Amino acid sequence: MTTTIQWAAFGLCAAGAAVRVPGLREGRGRTMFMALVLLTLAVGLSLDPIYLAVDAVLGGGNVANLLLRLALYAVFLLFGIRMAAAFDAARARRLIVGPFGLSIVALTVAATLYFFVSSELGGSSTGLRAFDDQDTVRQYGAVGRLYPGYVAACLVVPAALAVFDRHARPIHRFACALVACGYALVVVFVLLRLTPLPPTSWDILLPFSAILLTVLGLCLIWVSRVTARKASNSPNKLA
Repeated sequence: MTTTIQWAAFGLCAAGAAVRVPGLREGRGRTMFMALVLLTLAVGLSLDPIYLAVDAVLGGGNVANLLLRLALYAVFLLFGIRMAAAFDAARARRLIVGPFGLSIVALTVAATLYFFVSSELGGSSTGLRAFDDQDTVRQYGAVGRLYPGYVAACLVVPAALAVFDRHARPIHRFACALVACGYALVVVFVLLRLTPLPPTSWDILLPFSAILLTVLGLCLIWVSRVTARKASNSPNKLA
């Protein structure tokens, strides 16, 4: 079950990036395309076959996991920039890309690099599961969850409010509901990992369900905009 949802998330992210390629020729959707490409990379590196192959090329020292973390930070930063604008959420945008938000991402990257370098990571291990007994590895994982949780917390309310926009198309409102649920799951996941509860299957199901919901919502928003653009460009049949 857990492996299935990981592969499903990987496939959906790749498909979401692929359908946006034609728009790049017209200069549309570059930010979201880059975010989806990086998310595809991050999700792919959570899968054993891909992670072990990539990390072997990088020297077998789990640098692939560091790439996964940095890719996720970039994804949430890009999502934050684009979606705060899409939801017309000026406060969320300030919290994400204002001085405070940029300070948080800078500190997160610095702490991630510090705990990675401080850990003994000889031999590839997907998710660094073979090194869970090291305190620095646990701190590395905790730091890696906090920034995505912060951005998701900034965006969940604007996404939820967009669901009740009576002027929006039904498909757009449904898509916003999916995105809001995805961000809510990210927040719940981060909060649960701060508790003493032992991670079980929810440690995989929650974050990858969040990815599925968010990317599906983004794809539906894209479909809504494409159909609206085609409708506005179509000739008036009554003319």
